[in-house]
Formats: sequence, C-alpha cells, structure tokens
Amino acid sequence: MKVLVVGGGGREHALIRKIKESDRVDSIACCPGNGGISYDAECYNVSATDIDGVVHLAKEIKADFVVVAPDDPLVAGMVDALNDAGFATFGPKANAAIIEGSKVFSKDLMLKYNIPTAEYKVFDKAEDVIDYLKEKNEFPAVIKADGLALGKGVIIPETLDEAIAGVKEIMEDKIFGASGNNVVVEEFLTGPEVSVLAFTDGKCVKPMVSSMDHKRALDGDKGLNTGGMGTVSPNPYYTDDVAKECMEKIFVPTIQAMNAEGRTFKGCLYF
Repeated sequence: MKVLVVGGGGREHALIRKIKESDRVDSIACCPGNGGISYDAECYNVSATDIDGVVHLAKEIKADFVVVAPDDPLVAGMVDALNDAGFATFGPKANAAIIEGSKVFSKDLMLKYNIPTAEYKVFDKAEDVIDYLKEKNEFPAVIKADGLALGKGVIIPETLDEAIAGVKEIMEDKIFGASGNNVVVEEFLTGPEVSVLAFTDGKCVKPMVSSMDHKRALDGDKGLNTGGMGTVSPNPYYTDDVAKECMEKIFVPTIQAMNAEGRTFKGCLYF
C-alpha cells in the first residue's frame, strides 16, 4: 500500500515514522514535507493547502490511502475532494472539521448539547467587545479569534488596557486575518491544563495518552499563546476518575452531538 501524508511539520514526521512500521505499507509520500521528512518519505513540492494539487498528486503517484493532518486543508474540504476522486482518507470532511475551524461553532455546539464549557459571549464588532469588557471588568479574561490561527489565536489579558489592545489587533488590525472577524470572550478558568487527542469513526472514541500542553511563550505562564512550547505526557492530573468523567461528559457527547447535527466526525479530535 502507498500512503500519502499531507503536511510538513513535526506532527507529519511523527505520523510517517509510525506508518513506516506497518507491514501493510510499501512506500510513503509526503507533500510538501521538509528536510527531515525527506529521510523517511518521498517529498513533493505541493502545498498542504492546494486541494487540486494534492488530488492531482494522489492520482499521479497512485496513492492507496491519504492522511490529511493540518487543520487548514481539512476545514477547506480536502478530504471531501479526495473522497470525490475515489481515495480512501484519514481526516474529517469540511462540515465536521468546522469544530476545529470555528470556536463560535464549537462553543454553541457545547451549549446546545449541555457539554461542559466555560461561560462565553460572541461578538462581531470590536466596540461591542470593548464595551462588554469594560462593563464586566473581570481579569484575567480569555479572548479568542473565531477561526484558525496556528494555535496562536487566544489572548489572556490581565488588564483592561491589554484587553482593548488585543481586541483591536484581532478585529481591526486583522493579525489573524478573517479568523478574527468574530471573537469569543470566555470566563477565565483556573486549574491544571489537560489535552487529549482521540481517534473516532463517528461511533467509537479511542483516546490517546493524555498530555499537558504549555502554550504560553514565557516561563511562569506569561507571554502570548503559541502553537505549543512543549508538553508533558502522560498528564499527572489526568487520573482514571478524570478520564472516566471526560469520556462520559465530554468525548462521547461531542461525537453524538456532531452526529445529531449531520456532521459526523471521522479522524482525530482534539479535546
């Protein structure tokens, strides 16, 4: 079997190294890949967001299975296009990938189906956000750009001035582009961070090993959010009791909610 992996980061390299261990895999290709990946897979200079280009490449190399890892092409509908062209894939279709691509959608979904989440409000005008923050006057606050921003679309201002500056950067200066057309303002929750990735076919949920993601750029939980400065795995706070509660109250209900919305999620979901 020939596998094509879409993407060019450490995540894709890790996937490729694991896929290589399978006796069912004869060869692996990657687009666009990177210098390190080139030691483990044949790399092709096709952008991970070039849907037509990836479909053409899959046809050209006669791929049997295509793994689409990055969020951007998933949200844009790459899996849909590959399936339409007859390819077996790993990854959600666009109507399901929206749960990763829109914080407004995911928050509204959780509220509708009684899935635990922080209290929030959604805004589409900077002045309305600022008025709300002034009125509420509770800091730290959590302000999130609605769309994808490479894991950097969240700011946690500790003062009103920081909050106003952040809102203007997101909604007026468009530092995250159209992803900042809407923002979510959440209550600030305290406690240990837990991240869990889970495989799902839209029916079963199989969590991976838990981790603690350190997203702030500086020591002491300071600085801007990043795509991740490092992780600790397994997470020492993710006990068996916590895992059971998460499965019953978050993981399974989320998959069921997506099914109820006609957006069955197949792939890897990040909780």
